[in-house]
Amino acid sequence: MDYKKVNLAYFSGTGGTSKVTDAFEKAFSDHSIDVERTELNRKNKPITLGDLLVVLFPIYAFNAPIPIDEWIKEAPMGMGRPAAVISVSGGGEISPNTACRVATIRHLERKGYHVIYERMFVMPSNFLIKYDDSLCAMMLRAAPEIAEKSVSDILAGVQRRTTPYGIDRLASKLGFWEKKASKFFGKQLLANDSCEGCSWCQNHCPRGNIKMHDKKPVFGNDCVICLRCVYGCPQKAIKPGIGKFIVVNGGFSIDNIENRMRYVTVFPPIEDITKTPSLKGVRDYLMESVGEKSFQST
Repeated sequence: MDYKKVNLAYFSGTGGTSKVTDAFEKAFSDHSIDVERTELNRKNKPITLGDLLVVLFPIYAFNAPIPIDEWIKEAPMGMGRPAAVISVSGGGEISPNTACRVATIRHLERKGYHVIYERMFVMPSNFLIKYDDSLCAMMLRAAPEIAEKSVSDILAGVQRRTTPYGIDRLASKLGFWEKKASKFFGKQLLANDSCEGCSWCQNHCPRGNIKMHDKKPVFGNDCVICLRCVYGCPQKAIKPGIGKFIVVNGGFSIDNIENRMRYVTVFPPIEDITKTPSLKGVRDYLMESVGEKSFQST
């Protein structure tokens, strides 16, 4: 296909989807295609639509997060323009997440876009489960490979649409209520005595949901549980009042993982590090990324 300009519209809470967007931006640029990149937050700027729209998001409650829904409502009409939908998770294309793109695709189609491509990417988990550095490094190294394959497919006119499991469609619908509950989660966030009033959380909240009052953060009613403030606070002062179990032990920083990755040169076999059934989606993803190659490097 003859694409001259591509729009990448994405939401990223703690950085995983941003890294995937980086990979897509490089892959399209390597094919001499102009890229306009838009991070979806409360400071959204109008976009000038190109020849292809790519929407990227982390999975929240078996769906796209609220900022994606809001942006699509305000986005220009597609007028038949092709679009791709890219989801990002820590577990890959497995139940209960196989229907996570359905609502987003439906919303885009109602706006006049022709969704030609969808795919799941895998990045280190910031929710419930913490992966070891080897597995995280393998995920980060896989992203550019899968992005290049995806871009090559799209440019070659390959259409990729998936069929979700029926039970996952139900999970996606039930996830709507979890989205609603995110506001309650945000109101229950607390800053303990370690808080130094630095305003990091206020300045970095993608929803503009945090305001400083008497050098302490006050949390509003517009949280989406992206956990950026919880993991990013320099003093580790912000804690959930409810749902503490979702925060991984030791915190989460995609940049720190990437920095440590530079020193990882020997990797275990994919089959060995993804033995558990819950990692089947991760295993399939990593196997696709390497093909006949291996993760070993010198």
